[in-house]
Amino acid sequence: MTPTDLRAIATRVGRLAVADRGSGTPVLLWPSLYADHRFWDHVVAGLGPGVRTLAIDGPGFGRSDPPRGDIQPERYADALVDLLDALGLPAAIAVGCSWGGQVVAHLGVRSPERVRGIVMMNTPMHPSLGGHRFDLVGTRRLGATRFWGAGVARSMVGTETKRRHPERVRAFRDAFRSFDPAAAAVTARTVLTAFPGLAGILPGLRVPTTILLGAEDRLYPVAVSEPIARLAPSATIRVLPGCGHLAPIEAPEAVVDAIGDHLPDGLPARR
Repeated sequence: MTPTDLRAIATRVGRLAVADRGSGTPVLLWPSLYADHRFWDHVVAGLGPGVRTLAIDGPGFGRSDPPRGDIQPERYADALVDLLDALGLPAAIAVGCSWGGQVVAHLGVRSPERVRGIVMMNTPMHPSLGGHRFDLVGTRRLGATRFWGAGVARSMVGTETKRRHPERVRAFRDAFRSFDPAAAAVTARTVLTAFPGLAGILPGLRVPTTILLGAEDRLYPVAVSEPIARLAPSATIRVLPGCGHLAPIEAPEAVVDAIGDHLPDGLPARR
């Protein structure tokens, strides 16, 4: 998909660029930090026909408007409601990785009537209220370089993915060249230094939810994340073997299966 194929949708946080593909049950896809709509390409391909995918460029990345200061995930969740309204969609399955998991969790709590199911993966569960100075300075000064992208990829991706799918790691790294580092740093600052955690949110998440944890996620290990994930009363929790922090490129088949569990008739390709 080329940049000209993206739709720009006006929301309360600015225009969100959306890769709108296919027809059928709508699936919202919000990426991790340092990624745009291309992050979901392997998942979109695996879902096949009969599903309408809406892969988003998060503010600060891709072709969405830059963030307007520090914005917490609940405001981005409300922006997803604006997006659904603009497209005339009553509800969708909402899927998010890392930062995106925070956003869709808030969507499920704030607007459950607009959600058919939630899939969260590699999501920071505990508060992040300081530190990360190196990450923020690096993003601002080097964020649009392959060098910085390679360093981020090394910290996020599991060993098995690096060995079996180096081309996916390269694609993630190379996407960094398209980002505005100053805008990306604003988003990264909010997510990494001002996020209050999900312990107070997940007990109110009562829509059907699947939470995927990476067995090799060094940023948010299973032992730290799983106890908080269990606060979501309707959640099914799965640990993905060999997966680091980026399930959509490391374990896209597992992500597709999780989404399929929330489709009214299952995955079209498997009926």
